[in-house]
Amino acid sequence: MNVLEEFYYGELNPVELCSKLDDELKNLMKLKSRNEENLVGTLTEKQKCDFEKYKDCDQEYSQLSEKKSFLVGFKLGARIVIEAIS
Repeated sequence: MNVLEEFYYGELNPVELCSKLDDELKNLMKLKSRNEENLVGTLTEKQKCDFEKYKDCDQEYSQLSEKKSFLVGFKLGARIVIEAIS
């Protein structure tokens, strides 16, 4: 089965491939979590609420940014293949 067939049948999931964390990313996530716990421990209830809103916005921004990067990369790859076979 070729890559297009795998993609069509749902056997290829680019999001899944990107979500497998390597050691460097795992370490950064641990550090981020630890720093967040330290920060939240010093905040008032209102500041905690504001910080949660900030994190929600940041997560939404990251998702949109990652989607845009994926689309740009995919289109560039397709253009390269088209040029290569022309």
